[in-house]
Amino acid sequence: MQIVHLTDIHFGCEDKEALAAAKRYICEHKPDAVIVTGDISSDGRRSELENACAWIRGLDAPAMLTPGNHDVPYYDMWGRLAYPWARFERAAHGIRTEAWHTPQFSIVPVNTARAWQFRFNWAQGEISRGQTAIAAAELQKAQPGALRIIITHHPLDWPNDAPIKGLTRGGPRGLEYLIDAGAELFLSGHLHFASARLVGTRAVTISSGTLSRRVRHERPAFTVIRRPEQNLIEAEVVQIVQGFAETASLRQYKLSAPAEPGSPALMRAAL
Repeated sequence: MQIVHLTDIHFGCEDKEALAAAKRYICEHKPDAVIVTGDISSDGRRSELENACAWIRGLDAPAMLTPGNHDVPYYDMWGRLAYPWARFERAAHGIRTEAWHTPQFSIVPVNTARAWQFRFNWAQGEISRGQTAIAAAELQKAQPGALRIIITHHPLDWPNDAPIKGLTRGGPRGLEYLIDAGAELFLSGHLHFASARLVGTRAVTISSGTLSRRVRHERPAFTVIRRPEQNLIEAEVVQIVQGFAETASLRQYKLSAPAEPGSPALMRAAL
């Protein structure tokens, strides 16, 4: 199994060279899935969203998409309040945006972006208890042995070494709850920063770099995820160097055996 994780492509300030290199990589390697974790536009303009989704539909692999905080009408207050996701949903027609179950993997998206919030920084994320419960229930539809993946735009638990600081409201609680529900892999963006780490012994969280010109101390990059063995997850960070995709790092993470249906952990998650 091989999955390519893209994020923060930010059409409107996209890096055309990086996008071309990523597309060539996907064409050559033919992954089982491409996952795009939001911020596909710069300002939520119709043309940006449509161009971004046209590019995603043109990839030589089945793709799945979840929105980010830049995918609402960014500077249009009326649009934020009246139709925050209408442009995104129209542009994403034909791209998977709902849960996706196969014998190899189950991918469950959660929208952590908000059109507005009761706090100063609307760019930061949130996962509600209701969203967490729905995602946990969806994970129970996974086929035996399938890798159970949660995708969000914002990391549920921000890495300490991230280039920007922040907090996803409900994130740490949601992360623990979803791991109890069987989630083994969490994919996110927002940080424009490649990061992978174990959470305890049962899950891995991965944040990928950007394919836009809005870089933060790193080259444009994406992440390739493989599963060489049932309880082994491999994360390869691929950076774009002079128009070519080059491996920047390759690490493997060993997980403990997943909880079986009916186990105390899964029963807690279902409550």
